[in-house]
Amino acid sequence: MKKVYLSLFTIILLGSCSNDESETTEEGKTQSQQFIGKWHRYKTVILNGKTDVPLTSYDHAKCEIEAVHEFTNNNKYLLTNYVLNSSTQQCQQIGSVESYPYSYISSTNLLDIDGERYYIKHVDSKELILQDYEYYDQNGDGTKEKRLDYYKK
Repeated sequence: MKKVYLSLFTIILLGSCSNDESETTEEGKTQSQQFIGKWHRYKTVILNGKTDVPLTSYDHAKCEIEAVHEFTNNNKYLLTNYVLNSSTQQCQQIGSVESYPYSYISSTNLLDIDGERYYIKHVDSKELILQDYEYYDQNGDGTKEKRLDYYKK
């Protein structure tokens, strides 16, 4: 009987250890680790700077969505742009892959891509939302609006 209890205890212990490890790996990722990878911008929303009420929103065109925004582990931001080929009606890469340095300050969620600053409003394994750090006063109320760019993996 002791062998049965010992076997059951060992199985339970091993099962709980493996579950803890996978949860720790996913939950233990820092925000900078979560935004590493390839992203596609699909939507932009402009919010009222005073009230956060959406002023305008638009989905990006097919070839804009195909553009690849990649954050690498060695602090490089790689951008691959696409344009619609009017004769084939297919998206094709335009130019070479652009490379820019980026830095991230976790205490403020500030992302600097070659001098352009953004706040990381949200990031998980499937979605990244960047807020433009310095947007302009679109509606003339004296307060700068907030531009949010939505990305998906």
